[in-house]
Amino acid sequence: MTLYQIADDLRALGDLLAESAGEVTPESEAALAEFEREIETDLVAKVDSYCSLIRELEQRASVRLIESTRLRKLADADNAAAERLRERLRFVFSERGIPPLDTPRFRVRLSKNGGKAPIQFSPWVAEAPERLPEEFRAPLWKVRTDAIREALEAGRHLDFANLGDRGTRLDIR
Repeated sequence: MTLYQIADDLRALGDLLAESAGEVTPESEAALAEFEREIETDLVAKVDSYCSLIRELEQRASVRLIESTRLRKLADADNAAAERLRERLRFVFSERGIPPLDTPRFRVRLSKNGGKAPIQFSPWVAEAPERLPEEFRAPLWKVRTDAIREALEAGRHLDFANLGDRGTRLDIR
């Protein structure tokens, strides 16, 4: 098998994985298994090509993540602008006492918010919640994972935790 054929196979594998959103389907599993069987005939070239596909997919994912971050910032800016405009219109309706208004495309009116009335706390509550009467406080629990890890590494047996296997990873440089 030539490198061109390997490259074509890798492109086909990449397309197959892209079609299944990166999931290994029975169809892609069979193609991967066939490619892995063929690796034995020209290990270095095929592993190099396999790693090349991995790198291409990682780089494509990185570019897409950057683009999604850019688009997310634009979407956030649009939402912030819409919220500012909504708040200005709410203020105008409130200040001028404008009754419900029908436009060619919208019906606009000032409405009371539903749900429970918000609680307005005194400023000191955020700084010293322990000063609240006991009936209005809840305990805050935090797991001390570093202490648990130290105890386990020191050989202590804990019924509620143990150290897991770190596993392995494939480094491609």
